[in-house]
Amino acid sequence: MKKSVFILLLCPLITNAQKAGPRFENDTLYTTSGYKIYKGQIIQLASGTAENSKFRFIKYNGGLNLETQRFNNTTILVKKLSDYKISGLGNRYIGITGTVTYRDGSKSKIEIDMNFDRAITNFANLPAEIVVPEEFRNKVPEGGGIIDEIERLFRLYKEGAITKEEYEVLKKKVIGEN
Repeated sequence: MKKSVFILLLCPLITNAQKAGPRFENDTLYTTSGYKIYKGQIIQLASGTAENSKFRFIKYNGGLNLETQRFNNTTILVKKLSDYKISGLGNRYIGITGTVTYRDGSKSKIEIDMNFDRAITNFANLPAEIVVPEEFRNKVPEGGGIIDEIERLFRLYKEGAITKEEYEVLKKKVIGEN
């Protein structure tokens, strides 16, 4: 009987330890690929992938994309993570407050919003915007992941293959399954 009670008490701990997917817990962001972002970490920016080489997945807190000329190959010391959110399309964002160190060695405070899964992986055959070890690149969950499925449904809606109502129903179903 004691063993049964012990196992029942231990099961929730095991279940919580095996949580998969992105989440924000105890001031640490766990990305879909398993990469962690936390206070005190230094994030190495690579190059922007949007028009005019701006950063596509990293924006100033106010919403404008970071300019490539200023932020290519710079680092950000993470001082605070906040505002973890998921958009209607399933994109995941985190707010980062920190200190950016420019290529010339100068520093300044910065507040950004990062679509972290997209900044890490080589989305749509574009290079990643932040430098992470190879083991965390292009690691897509089996089945393509919730973001990819929602984006596929959105493309079908935009192309007229499904109605807005069908898109909303299917999107809710996909979100509910994950």
